[in-house]
Amino acid sequence: MTYIYDVLLNFSDTERIVEFFEWNNNDSIDHIKRIPLIRISSKSLNDLINNNIVVEKEFLDKIKDLTLMYKKTKNLEYAILITDLNKVIAIEFNKEGKIIAKSGLLLDEEEEIIDESYDLKEEKLNYKIETKINNNIFLTREEQKKQRYLLLELDNIVKENNRNKLNFLYQEIFLKDKLSFEEKYLKLKEDIEKNYTSKYNNLYEIVRLTYIKK
Repeated sequence: MTYIYDVLLNFSDTERIVEFFEWNNNDSIDHIKRIPLIRISSKSLNDLINNNIVVEKEFLDKIKDLTLMYKKTKNLEYAILITDLNKVIAIEFNKEGKIIAKSGLLLDEEEEIIDESYDLKEEKLNYKIETKINNNIFLTREEQKKQRYLLLELDNIVKENNRNKLNFLYQEIFLKDKLSFEEKYLKLKEDIEKNYTSKYNNLYEIVRLTYIKK
């Protein structure tokens, strides 16, 4: 097994890879003492980035407890660095083989790891794709956070059958019309998912204000 030593990882998002230029001061940064590294195909790396996947138990057994932290009380049980010689990502799995966190690397550390990986033999990683991740690469990390928040808020509005709130939010984005409660929900949800723009940043702030106690 090939190892990389002394790297920083940011597992702050469960689905999206947080690239180094989006790291925030309040992120929980893990200082890794040692972590295994493998080289795989670009297709497989792309699958890991853009899908919810499950790897085989044999692979989990191979990497179990190989990652060490400088904080000795907080080692990662199933973690690994993966590269295709163009990009390097860190992934943490749970005991079922599902991805629970991903991280990008600092640019200089990523370049060093790629340089060290050319002599590695490409391995075949066996995995099953469960679902595709709805990652909009044109949105910033902050915008994706607001997008997820608004989608959860819409689901809560429907669960509570809060027609007044849905009408209010709907009319902030669209002209007043005669659509039903369900049609407004579906139209607003689809637009947030597929056409997220700055207008939804404003809607996010409006929703947040509704929860501020007067």
